Formats: sequence, structure tokens, C-alpha cells
Amino acid sequence: MKAFRLKPGDRSRVRRALQRGLIAACAVAGGGALLLLVGLTVAEVVARHLFRAPLQGVEDVASMALTVLVAAAVVCAAQSQAHVSVDLIGRVVGGVFNRVTDVLARLVGAIASGVAAYALLARGGCGIECAEVTGTIGIVHTPFYYALGVGTAICSLLLVYQLIRRRAAPDADERRGAGN
Repeated sequence: MKAFRLKPGDRSRVRRALQRGLIAACAVAGGGALLLLVGLTVAEVVARHLFRAPLQGVEDVASMALTVLVAAAVVCAAQSQAHVSVDLIGRVVGGVFNRVTDVLARLVGAIASGVAAYALLARGGCGIECAEVTGTIGIVHTPFYYALGVGTAICSLLLVYQLIRRRAAPDADERRGAGN
């Protein structure tokens, strides 16, 4: 039986498809959470101010929706290399220093994200036994710990992948061209 092997061009197409799929899944999850937050906010304002009847548990649902939104945003930002960075020293020192600090930043980020992912996934396993529920209506935190844990784990893996590929993201000034 012949082994299935991808040609070099096929690998890059598969990688790009996986990247697009990852960003699309995170965009859908984050967008859904954002729409839920907007809808809850509108419903709460209308109920509170027009009917003088605040909705019970809106804060609990909103905080859990924010958790999903943050988990999705972390993955999208890591994938598209859109995290905020300020390079003050690199402008003066330049080239090699920028590459070294980029590697160090990605390494520290990957380790920190990995530790955070481990802690979130371990804490998520505790659930109701540890009284990890929201205060008003008792939403169990377990799936939200897992969502954040998976998001930070993916972020860590993406940073490791970027280290392995040794492709530092050009900063905005390099993409535009100096002096433009």
C-alpha cells in the first residue's frame, strides 16, 4: 500500500486552510458572544428603564460571554500576529537585536501561555466540587475555563510554531516602508 504524502505546495495550502479555519471558528465564536452581549445589554436596559424590572442573572451570562469572546480574541490575535507591541529600543539598535528580542518574546509568551493553559484546564476540571459557579444564577464555570484553556493553549502552540518557522512578523513601519 502506498503511503499518503503531501507535496511541498500541498502542505502550504493545507496550512493556509487550517489557519483560515481556525480564524473563522474563532471569529464565529467571538462574534456570537459579542452579539449575545449586545442583545443582553439592550434587553437589560429596556427592562430596567422602561418596565422597572431588571433581568435576573444578566451579569452572570455577560461575564461568561466575555470569557468566550476573550478566548476567541486571544487565538485570532496570536494567529494573525496582531498583539500590541511597542519597539522603542529596536528602532535605535536595529536588526540582530530585533530578531533576538522577537525570539525571546515569543519564547516567553509561549511558556506563559502554556502555563496559563495548564492552570485553566486543571482548574476547569474542578467545577461544582470547588463551588466554581456564578453568583446569581449559578452558571458552572467548567466549560468557560476549558474555553480559555484551549484558547491559551492554541496561542502557545502558535507562538512555538512561529519560533520554529523563524518568521518574525515585520512591524508596521517595515510593512509601510521607512519614512512613509
